[in-house]
Amino acid sequence: MKRIQRLFRTPPQALPAAMLNLLIEVDNREGRAGLDRLEAEIKAALARLQAAGHPQAARLTLWLKALEAYRRTYHPRPRWTRFLLRRPRAFRRAVPASAR
Repeated sequence: MKRIQRLFRTPPQALPAAMLNLLIEVDNREGRAGLDRLEAEIKAALARLQAAGHPQAARLTLWLKALEAYRRTYHPRPRWTRFLLRRPRAFRRAVPASAR
């Protein structure tokens, strides 16, 4: 929660640099587990803010997108995980071609 509070102290014009610095700091200190924990914190805070209709919810959405981009860049999935994440053949046939 302290990380989330720190995000809102950052002025909007310095946000991209602050995003990258925080993500690098978390990655260096805690690794991928720290990034996963930060993502869980942001998602929980985002759900609370969206439920309350808070205007800062859009800012947290940007943080989630930045975290996804950072993870894709610095922690890409190995190629063999595509095999585990693919849909079964029976499901692929059942889905109409227009819905794909």
